[in-house]
Amino acid sequence: MGRRALFTQEQVFETADRLAGEGKEVTATTLLNALGGGSLTTIYKHFTAWQEVRPAASMMPAPIELPDSVQGAFAAAWRVATTEAAREVATVREKAAEEVGAAQKQFHEALEQIERLEAESEADTERMEALNAKVLELEAAQHKLESDAAAQKATAEQLRDQMKVQLSDHERLRQERDVAVKDAAELTGQAQVLKEQNKELLARLPDPSKGK
Repeated sequence: MGRRALFTQEQVFETADRLAGEGKEVTATTLLNALGGGSLTTIYKHFTAWQEVRPAASMMPAPIELPDSVQGAFAAAWRVATTEAAREVATVREKAAEEVGAAQKQFHEALEQIERLEAESEADTERMEALNAKVLELEAAQHKLESDAAAQKATAEQLRDQMKVQLSDHERLRQERDVAVKDAAELTGQAQVLKEQNKELLARLPDPSKGK
């Protein structure tokens, strides 16, 4: 989950001016949709600033010339209507002020709630990114362990093959030693036989001292 885009006041003003120029209603929600997302609390703050600096449109109709009698009658009727309307307006304004105050209170409470939720979401995003980084780190460590294990296995197999060769050579040398020992024993026996035969031959020869 990516972080919410933080739009500058200039970006919000440009979007608000564009919506107003297109004859569309400009609210924090329409700005949020037009910008394609972002922090509602941030957009609302910029929207409030835009409302304060935006020049009010002048829609005053052109004045109409009326006769004096009509103007007098109109002025008298206007004073009566104005007095009556003032009382009604005062009552309506008082009631409206109460309703607006209650609505503003609810709105700010909702805005604070949204801001808190956005902060929690941002914290969740940071925790998620930290967990993803930890997962990647563990996966890299696991891959290294697997690679090291494969290398150690190959080394063990190589040592096992070398041991087999050494055992085979040892067995061959042992067999050659046994053959050499056997041959030596036979030669020793043959030498002993020859020695005995030589003694017998020497014994059969005449003694030179007796012949004289």
